[in-house]
Amino acid sequence: MKRLLLGMVAVAGLFAAQAAKVSSVSVKTVDGSDEGVGDVVARCQVKAGDEYDATQCARDARALRDSGDFADIEVKAEQGPRGVDVTYVVTRKSRFQAPLVVKGCRYWNEGKIEKLSELRDGYAYGESDFAAAAGRIRREYQKKFFPDVKVTPVVEPVAGISGAVRVTIEIEEGEQLDFKGFEFDGNESVEAADLRASFDQYPWWDPRGWFTDVPATEQDLAEARDKVAACYRDRGFLDVDVSLPRVQRREDGSAVRVFDVREGVRYKVGKISVTGVKVFPEDVVAGAVKAVKPGDVAGAAALDEAVHEIEVFCGSGRAALADTHARVRRIPRADEPDVLDLVFAVEEGVPVTVNRVVIRGNDYTMDKVIRREIALSPGDPMLADKAERSKKRLENLRYFERVQYYLEKVDGGEAKDGENERRDLVYELKERSTGNFLIGIGAGSESSVFGQVELSESNFDLFSPWRFRGAGQKGRICVQAGPHIQTYEASVTEPWFLDRQLELTVEAYRRMRWYDDYDVIRNGAAATLSYPVKFWPTWEAFGRVGFSLAAEYIEMDDVSGDLFWDPKRGGRYRMLREEADRYGDKWEIPLEVFWRDDTRDRVLFPTRGHVVKIFGGVTTGDNEYWRVGFNYRQYYPVWKKYGHVFQFALRAETLDAFDDDLPIYDRLFLGSSRTIRGVGFREIAPRIYARANKKGHYAPWGGQTSWCATMEYSVPIVKMLRVAAFTDLGSVGEDEFDFSTDWFCWSVGVGLRLDLDMFPVRLDFAVPVADPDEDIDEKHFCFSVGYDF
Repeated sequence: MKRLLLGMVAVAGLFAAQAAKVSSVSVKTVDGSDEGVGDVVARCQVKAGDEYDATQCARDARALRDSGDFADIEVKAEQGPRGVDVTYVVTRKSRFQAPLVVKGCRYWNEGKIEKLSELRDGYAYGESDFAAAAGRIRREYQKKFFPDVKVTPVVEPVAGISGAVRVTIEIEEGEQLDFKGFEFDGNESVEAADLRASFDQYPWWDPRGWFTDVPATEQDLAEARDKVAACYRDRGFLDVDVSLPRVQRREDGSAVRVFDVREGVRYKVGKISVTGVKVFPEDVVAGAVKAVKPGDVAGAAALDEAVHEIEVFCGSGRAALADTHARVRRIPRADEPDVLDLVFAVEEGVPVTVNRVVIRGNDYTMDKVIRREIALSPGDPMLADKAERSKKRLENLRYFERVQYYLEKVDGGEAKDGENERRDLVYELKERSTGNFLIGIGAGSESSVFGQVELSESNFDLFSPWRFRGAGQKGRICVQAGPHIQTYEASVTEPWFLDRQLELTVEAYRRMRWYDDYDVIRNGAAATLSYPVKFWPTWEAFGRVGFSLAAEYIEMDDVSGDLFWDPKRGGRYRMLREEADRYGDKWEIPLEVFWRDDTRDRVLFPTRGHVVKIFGGVTTGDNEYWRVGFNYRQYYPVWKKYGHVFQFALRAETLDAFDDDLPIYDRLFLGSSRTIRGVGFREIAPRIYARANKKGHYAPWGGQTSWCATMEYSVPIVKMLRVAAFTDLGSVGEDEFDFSTDWFCWSVGVGLRLDLDMFPVRLDFAVPVADPDEDIDEKHFCFSVGYDF
């Protein structure tokens, strides 16, 4: 390629003074054979008689190389008596003839080496392809801790067959290390565990390391070195020097890789100043820096963020100057060499009007899905703060690995007649996989162990058969099965129904729950529609208001025929069987109106913000009743430096039938891992007893009012593992708006939190300190898998 470019430059200079015609176009091969190159001239755009164009010659060479038929292409252009003679000099690829010969391989068999080489019989390959095959084999050896392995491809022509070659892979394996991990020499200020974590190496018991590879290849080790250096620089060691790891052998014959570290000085921030600004006052621009302050550690990431803050500030507001660039000069103080005065040198941009909004890189995601997240439109002044917010909104969709934006000049877009310069605003994206297929095991104190299969797509397209991706919808199919539950669910969410901010969710389900005394089966479908609430003057969203409408067919099965005392009738009756006869095989049509607000910093494992829902509704059909209530959960970062989080939750609900009793499957209960820990599932609720003296066998009967509060303080032990102390309290009242304490319970306890994205686990030990007078089934240990929403 370098020869091609130099040749083009030379020829372009030769014929710059006068136009020249192409007199001839020919092709030559490096080996002197014309076999297999007869159609090259026909495939080129440059023809005899055309005006000579060096750029077109380069395009022809690139097209020939991209065809995969040739290992290399060189273009020669020479001035002749009748014009320019153009010659394409090609290096042909060779046809690989199996079998692959392997020498020196002891660790693997020849079949494994042949598979790693990816060489296929009869296919054409060049020298670079054979070298790449050797490189793949070498990297696999290095992953098995053969650091000194040598892999050499030997290519020999096959006698009597033009263009055919045989390939021999010669391997010198060297010694295999008994590898025991990574160590550091010279790391006085940063723990070795933190440095290992920077390139995803953790102790055997840490789940984060269960699914990561050990760096072993040259490239992997270089990347690990760079991450260790970045870890230091982000902590203020801006002059750190980290070597590539060396092999150090131990007396027992094992080996470790050791990074040599020279930490240097840990810098702190001194004075902050700004130069180069004309439109904005220097002190105002300096005040826009929030990432670092005098006295802070001068971490590299924080300094980069400070530069970005200045660029966004100068590119926003009424005097927005697009394409503003800044760089930071670090000036050590003579009397305090570990203190850096920061001078941000600003190169102001110009006012710009958005010409077009251009989207690039969205192979699957529809343009409209992306554009509705971008707050700028053609004709708008280019405001960096809006562009930055749009970037974050696109990142929050979790459809893209990378989102970046920039301005691109357009023809005729220069500033004139008092108008701003016009440029295209380009958002460049790299899409990521958005589908998930999960097969696993879940567990909970109330649901026991159950199997789960789930298929979900967060960038779903219901109306794109066979692809089902790109419309920004959310699709989910889930099946759960265990000794106490069985669930089948399918749902689709459209966040922009009718191209408005209406979020529509449609779901269908079959949910079966087996209790000790009866089973409940719910078959139904539901639709939920919500819209963001906005208020003047900011018109920022303040939660969402919406409604849901469902239809359920409810069955009761395997109902206990035990006799229970009914105080109203003064005798013992089969009350659960009567309940099934009266309320089994019934239709319910619930309509609910709600307001929901979510300000959590992240949905999974939040540290600040709240999520609240206030709801009320009526149910018609065979059973008619009303219900109102709320759920509130607040998170506070107590000791931000160390990741301490305080969580407070409160929920309450009451309901009543319009002209009849409530069926048992609609009544309220408390107890176990999601409500009050330390007691059994549904233990906190009014009961029915086998005897009038409330002794012997009983069954939870439920109430019409419940409330429950939780306070929890959690502290990280290591990343993704936290220890928590908590208290739960609540009660269930027999009637509507009955907040009596007859069925009040209060418990305290401690627990562990394993914060894995796809498998969050909570394990708690709790003890009741106040409970109802009746005997309570205490469950001191409880656990659950799943999220709190």
